[in-house]
Amino acid sequence: MATRPTQTVDNQIAEREFYATHSANSNPGQYAHVLDTVPVDYPGLSRVVQGLIYHYMAGQYSYGYCPPKKRMGEIDSRTMERMLGRIMELDSRSLSEPRAFENRLLGCCRDFSLLSCAILRQHGTPARLRYGFGSYFVPGYWIDHVIVEAWNGSRWQRFDSQVSNGIDKLDLPETDFITGGQAWQMIRSEGADPAIFGLGPGVPELSGAWFVRGRLRLDVAALNKQEMLCWDEWGIGTLGEDHVSAAQESLLDQAAALWSKADIAPLQALSAASAELRVPQAVNCYSPATGPHEVAV
Repeated sequence: MATRPTQTVDNQIAEREFYATHSANSNPGQYAHVLDTVPVDYPGLSRVVQGLIYHYMAGQYSYGYCPPKKRMGEIDSRTMERMLGRIMELDSRSLSEPRAFENRLLGCCRDFSLLSCAILRQHGTPARLRYGFGSYFVPGYWIDHVIVEAWNGSRWQRFDSQVSNGIDKLDLPETDFITGGQAWQMIRSEGADPAIFGLGPGVPELSGAWFVRGRLRLDVAALNKQEMLCWDEWGIGTLGEDHVSAAQESLLDQAAALWSKADIAPLQALSAASAELRVPQAVNCYSPATGPHEVAV
């Protein structure tokens, strides 16, 4: 794994200030007030989030409730204002009150994490999303996943508000979660098999180097406070195609080397200079709800 470069105190402060404020996607807008009473300790926050969002795909295997297809469009909610609006439309009680399954917003790991991030930022706590892979779902396989990384007063702490139970998954080591950049480095420098990164061993067509490349790109966007949908694609290569040019591989290597975010300035500069990394005005969205389409972001 890459080592973390040093960072000046001024840069550390600037970094934390950057992530303590809302992005366009995490901004609760007219619903800011409903976040004021939500607990910001990681166990309490996780309990609240789990009572508000229902995983559109995995939820039925854990809880038995199968959401109606007519509601699947909820998973494409990009902004916190839209998400909170739908949550309150389904059940207008305090967010601290857990909803019945059918009254929860349909979403995925990105949405559990974005809501957690929005709550923390609303209370002035630096927080950001990390797109990558978790090892705690299927032994020997890295499952596509999005978690939260928050400043705990002394370091950036990774936690999974979707699956945490008590203290479990509230301080994720790198044996449990790696970013898209770390996964790319494992493939490029450590000989890791690209086939063990994806949606799961049962869907081999949604795995491989191209899939890791997409998670690296999403993680870079999130570190620039652009929290995209998991099915957004743009930039380097095409969907499902592992081969990219040597120049493109080099660019991805540069981005992956900045995974630790010890200083955000180099990553921001690299993203700004690269049309293949930075988020364009419109992306290709391969939504499980509505199918492939181009969407303005």
